Amino acid sequence: MPELEDIHYSRNKTIAAIHDYYTFLAKMYLPDESIMVPPEAGWPSIAGADESIIDQLGKTPEVIALLARLPYLREDIYKSEAAPECFFADWRQDFQDLAEGKTNADSIKAITEGPDLYEEAPSPVFGLTACAYGPLFVLDTELGIVHWSDCSGEIKDDLSIESVDVVDELFDGRYQENDWRHHEASWAITDFFEVLKEQFRQLNYIPISPYTVTSASVQRGPGKAGLIPMLREIYQEHGWPDLQQYRKKDCLEAVQRALEERYPDEVDYRRNH
Repeated sequence: MPELEDIHYSRNKTIAAIHDYYTFLAKMYLPDESIMVPPEAGWPSIAGADESIIDQLGKTPEVIALLARLPYLREDIYKSEAAPECFFADWRQDFQDLAEGKTNADSIKAITEGPDLYEEAPSPVFGLTACAYGPLFVLDTELGIVHWSDCSGEIKDDLSIESVDVVDELFDGRYQENDWRHHEASWAITDFFEVLKEQFRQLNYIPISPYTVTSASVQRGPGKAGLIPMLREIYQEHGWPDLQQYRKKDCLEAVQRALEERYPDEVDYRRNH
């Protein structure tokens, strides 16, 4: 298991890891040209944010600098999931909405860090996701790790990419014994995104359209036993997980046809443009 003392935060590596994850998803299912890359000076809504806006969020200068330079996912007509029931936050838009008075800092932190966490989360921590009901991923720029709230034991205990035990750090005097980080699954930042990608490679996470991802672990009703095997077979027939062989457009069209024929109530009728 990785030692926390051997993990170090890097802004550039964090940006690269997130961009690489989005690129991976775009090769598999996301609509083309989904990834928005900031200008050299950073997203204007964040890099040029008024100090009063930054103070409301209560985040460190490093968090603000990182958010200003992260890539984000474009929303065309619909917003795409980046994991099952999981939308990644668009802090570029959040800062714009704050400046225009369309929302407030507590609302943003509640949906990105979770209603039970945002009042406790320290200033070096921010939410990667904006999910009312889905998984919560929060990134800690001090410790260089990502925490996954309510992560399944199957993923947490997968030894192919080992999670980080934060217990030693919690007991070194800086954190309390009941600190929320003690209870979350955690990985070094770059490892965390590899964990997510591996779920897609193994088809534990399966896109059913350019916008929606289903989980193989979800319990389904009568008559749905063949759904996941069918989806996996379609992806494998179209070359997945070999990105050199994988035919994205043909695969997503085949998934759509198969769902319409066999599981019409599972169809996502939103289509790529």
